[in-house]
Amino acid sequence: MGIGVFDTLGRLTAISVIVALLSACASVNVQRAEPEIERDPGEKPTIVVMPLDVELGELTAGGVVEPHSAWTEAALKNMRAALDDQAEVYNVTLVDYQPQLGTAEERATSIELIKLHRAVGGSVLLHHYLPDYALPSKERQLDWSLGPAVEAISRTHDADYALFIFVRDNYTTAGRMAVMLVGGLLGAYIPGGSQVGFASVVDLSSGDIVWFNRLVRTTGDLRSPENAAETVRTLVSDAMK
Repeated sequence: MGIGVFDTLGRLTAISVIVALLSACASVNVQRAEPEIERDPGEKPTIVVMPLDVELGELTAGGVVEPHSAWTEAALKNMRAALDDQAEVYNVTLVDYQPQLGTAEERATSIELIKLHRAVGGSVLLHHYLPDYALPSKERQLDWSLGPAVEAISRTHDADYALFIFVRDNYTTAGRMAVMLVGGLLGAYIPGGSQVGFASVVDLSSGDIVWFNRLVRTTGDLRSPENAAETVRTLVSDAMK
């Protein structure tokens, strides 16, 4: 699945490096990869919403992101409500992952898939969106999978697909803003807060990622329902069409 980069850098560190590369590209921040979900007219697919891999934090003067649990809790609530709104618009049935279902082994496997998605999604960011890192064997196709382990979800939930979402959202502190201002006066670019994420729809019959989208930008705020709804629309609405 092409996740070797995470073996050497560490998953989150590698994602940070990839995001920096993506941010430097002269391209639109939001891109969509084919193919999308195919369905017959009138069909209403069921999608399992996996626990959202979301964390909010403050970007300190020294450039360190300090997690903020209250903000993260608000973001999770806001994003989940926004997903329901999108499902209603696009006639899709969303069901939450139920951790009490299945055997202990199936539950453990399902949770590990969230971590695997974080790693595979980082690889998609690197190899699918950055031409210099494209894998010839992929031929620019969305050819990625979480593997047969997704059957653990399929066995316990009556669903066709699973939706995985990864988002890291951080906000500039007053101290960081001061550093940015000083850097600007000296001609140095010092980045502020950012909103980074990706989402995947996985076919539960195969484990294949059948839809993927990424979001890299310096705007957005998941702490309020209205702004979180905008982020969710930007990140996943095309997955439900």
